[in-house]
Amino acid sequence: MTVTIKLQKPDGSLIAIFAADDNQSIAQLAKKNGVNYPISCGVGACGICKCKIIEGKQYIQIDKIFPPISPLARDEDGNFKEAYACVWGITSDAINDKEDHVVVLEKNM
Repeated sequence: MTVTIKLQKPDGSLIAIFAADDNQSIAQLAKKNGVNYPISCGVGACGICKCKIIEGKQYIQIDKIFPPISPLARDEDGNFKEAYACVWGITSDAINDKEDHVVVLEKNM
């Protein structure tokens, strides 16, 4: 059904809520929905677009646009704790299934 992305500040205050589209990065989706999301390199190297994954990490695809150049930290279970919003997106499976999903990301903006 839908994947809703909630973008929040570190204090929990909401920056924006928007629906995911297939074949777009998180940063592209944010900009499409009026959020001035910071990006610089656009290839997952510089870290300006990096955000913390609060909820929904199972719906994030690390190479939606293409594989990031720089690695990111993982938790003890091997899951990513952060995302490069310039190249990461939402999995096609989550967008196209019959469920509603929520992804919560934290960005210091």
